[in-house]
Amino acid sequence: MNNISDISKENIIEGVLAEFAKLAEIPRPSGHEKAVSDYLYKLFADMGCQVEQDKVNNIIADMAATDDCQDKPLVVLQAHMDMVCVADDGVAYDPIKDPIKLVREGDKLHADGTSLGADDGMGIAIIVYIMKNLQSHGPIRAIITVDEEAGMTGSINLTDNHFEGVKYLINCDSEDWDLLTVGSAGSGDMDFSRSYKLAEEVKGKAYSLKLAGLKGGHSGEEINCGAANALKAMAVCLDGIRSKGQSFQLVSFNGGRAKNVIPSVAEAVFYMDMEPAQLQQLVDEAYTHFMGHYGDIEENASLVLQELEAGSCQAMEKADGDRLIDLLLILSNGVSAMSQLCPGLVETSANIGVVNTDADKKLMSVQYMPRSSREESIKEYYATAGAIGRVAGFEVKYGTMFPSWAERKNSKLAEIMSEVFQEQNQQPMRMATIHAGLECSWHLQHNPAMDVVSIGTNNNDIHSPKETLELHTVPPQVLLIAETLVRI
Repeated sequence: MNNISDISKENIIEGVLAEFAKLAEIPRPSGHEKAVSDYLYKLFADMGCQVEQDKVNNIIADMAATDDCQDKPLVVLQAHMDMVCVADDGVAYDPIKDPIKLVREGDKLHADGTSLGADDGMGIAIIVYIMKNLQSHGPIRAIITVDEEAGMTGSINLTDNHFEGVKYLINCDSEDWDLLTVGSAGSGDMDFSRSYKLAEEVKGKAYSLKLAGLKGGHSGEEINCGAANALKAMAVCLDGIRSKGQSFQLVSFNGGRAKNVIPSVAEAVFYMDMEPAQLQQLVDEAYTHFMGHYGDIEENASLVLQELEAGSCQAMEKADGDRLIDLLLILSNGVSAMSQLCPGLVETSANIGVVNTDADKKLMSVQYMPRSSREESIKEYYATAGAIGRVAGFEVKYGTMFPSWAERKNSKLAEIMSEVFQEQNQQPMRMATIHAGLECSWHLQHNPAMDVVSIGTNNNDIHSPKETLELHTVPPQVLLIAETLVRI
């Protein structure tokens, strides 16, 4: 019996949002999840679950089957507790200390100047709501992981024991209410670093150049939407400027928020022996070139030149700055291959996510993430991008290669959920493999026999201050999971 089906959609929304609001009060950027983990431990314990908090602060909570469902198979409901914490320019926000301020406007929920954290706080809220309100069910295990957004530390540290005997796993970390995800891309993790020397002398005036107002977005799901990468575009602009004068010397180059986010802002400071009016003309030409390429998409882009106070900053040696710009120009960015098996699906891509020049350490660094549904393509990126980095004089470090999740043929779970969705919403559920990383690929390493899918609410512009949740998509997810748990 599914008692949740008797609850009005309005009350489901209010109940799920009440759980989500509690999460929004707890700062939870990747790598800083202890507080939210402690909260979830107590929450599940108070619900009568047997709870484990492991060494990396993952939460594993088991709810026993009701008396009428003792013969039901063990099902895992899974989400992650960390979030990408970003803010609009000029918004005072400390992601380690400050809560998320929720703003509800009609059918939309967003945050006040920051990312919302519906990715994946909404997944947690839905799981908690279902486990609190479903009256008849088989054994349910909630697995809430840490560090999904940055390094998959939580998933990597789970053990075979956590998935032993599990027949079905429903991941609640997708972004479209009518999409049943049945596969995902793998990814790689690369870091380039190079120390630099300060120049003994500089010529000309100091300037800052800032490219802002770009759309940005998720480097997996939105890599094929045509948005510009601010770091790549800034490198192109600087290359055009430095070609006009031998005195060009870079001071700093910074931008980007995370490897898996298409950067929307980049700023460079440099010296150049050129009068402001003449340099402004070059900047205007660079902006015209940029808009000629991206104007239909990046209608809010701005490229602003500002003269700085004389002697206010120290330039690096010309060769060091040139090497950084060269690396950014040569590194592949964006879509490089489309799937031959699934029309419209990106198979392989890469994202230049973060560039930073640390004036105190005299160190420049670049964070880079290739993705592919083919492991061979990621290995190829490791080889080619690594070689490019070394030729440019950078030290190259390789992170963990994340496995892909291959679609399972004849999935019973996908069949049940598709049928339930059709009955509940009078429309078919789409089914797809996505060009983004999901924890499902790691979970399947522990138990390849599991039947796994991923679903979620409509979360728009994730990993950005524009992140928005469409509230009307909450009840369909709750009802879909609740009825699926009954039928299996």
